[in-house]
Amino acid sequence: MAWRPNEQLIDGYLDNTEPGKVTGHLRFVGMSEMVRLNLEGDFHRDIRGAVLLITKCGTDDRSRREGYMEGFSSVQNGDAGDITAGLSPMDYVGYPYIEWYSLENGRVVLELEPNEVEVIGTPLVAGEQDPLDREKQTQLLGRFLARVAADLGKQNDS
Repeated sequence: MAWRPNEQLIDGYLDNTEPGKVTGHLRFVGMSEMVRLNLEGDFHRDIRGAVLLITKCGTDDRSRREGYMEGFSSVQNGDAGDITAGLSPMDYVGYPYIEWYSLENGRVVLELEPNEVEVIGTPLVAGEQDPLDREKQTQLLGRFLARVAADLGKQNDS
């Protein structure tokens, strides 16, 4: 299972200006602290080397969404998965998609609308960058699934 806190996301940013690193802060309904990201990896070529500013447009009833974030760590260490604004060159999907594999909470996925993100800075020249390694992305997902299976095995042994 993946965390999908789309409805809880308020705003934040992700920074990939340092090659091989994705850092940032995100605010979620139901959490008093900002969530700090410290991830290994890079954005997709459409925004690699830039900052992705996130501003959610929805303002519906937040009180019904607060409990979802219970148990979500305010520090997220791990690996960047697929992170794209869905721009050209399109190596993954045609909309903003943010995924990471957290040591604290496992797989986290945010799927956003194009008007909810803004690219700050100038991404690296896409033609000079290789797409993310799909094999590596598959390995990240495989490691996550192996951890889930191991945790299920521990629960069954109890």
